[in-house]
Amino acid sequence: MGCRAWWNVVWAAVIVAAVMQQGRGQTAAEAEPAFTLTSKNDPSKPVPGGVRWFGREHQKCLARTRAKDFEMCLLGDSITAMWPGDLFNKYFGKYRAANFGIGGDRCENVLWRLQQGELAGTSPKLIMLLIGTNNQGMNTAEEVAWGVGLVVKRLREVCPESKILLVGIFPSRGTPYAKTRQINEATAKLADGASVRFIDPGLKMLTEEGEVEPGVLSDAVHLTPKGYAIWGDGTAEAVAEMMGQ
Repeated sequence: MGCRAWWNVVWAAVIVAAVMQQGRGQTAAEAEPAFTLTSKNDPSKPVPGGVRWFGREHQKCLARTRAKDFEMCLLGDSITAMWPGDLFNKYFGKYRAANFGIGGDRCENVLWRLQQGELAGTSPKLIMLLIGTNNQGMNTAEEVAWGVGLVVKRLREVCPESKILLVGIFPSRGTPYAKTRQINEATAKLADGASVRFIDPGLKMLTEEGEVEPGVLSDAVHLTPKGYAIWGDGTAEAVAEMMGQ
């Protein structure tokens, strides 16, 4: 069985297992994976982030949630949090977008944030999600895909009327792109053609040889303005469509 076919089978089993567990009254984050977890880090167990600024930033996100003054939100880790202000306004300003990125976040931290009330009682037209980058060094590709899937499912529970644009993990110098590609190929199958769409602007950050384009990364993983422009341009059409414009 080829790699793609193997992942199709794995991901189908993961989704089926999650649905079955939810049918027994469990939430997405309580569902058991359809594989053996081999890493010490469990991306399905909600825990607060371990960085010193996590609590402060979580409180800011709770304040944004209570304000309910946004029609779109970006949710993720430092790559989301570090959007340059001018570029954020260029690509998302007209949508009244809010940034819910927190540096250092992994799948399990976003699950905890949602469990603790972030986005509760809101119904943004669109949630753009980019998560899993920080799980890559701690979990297998299979486990990262599982964690991303649980975040998507939890968002569907918290904001059932919202559409979700799932952004594929970007290439980096810290993780072999073969692993990143495996994760993205698996999570792409979460798209249902209606409420959830998947898009991978990171493909535009690669050379023909599969290396990261010069000038895209400011370090091993974070984006330069050029990288953010690729992200913005690569999602602009999908965002407009999903926002109804």
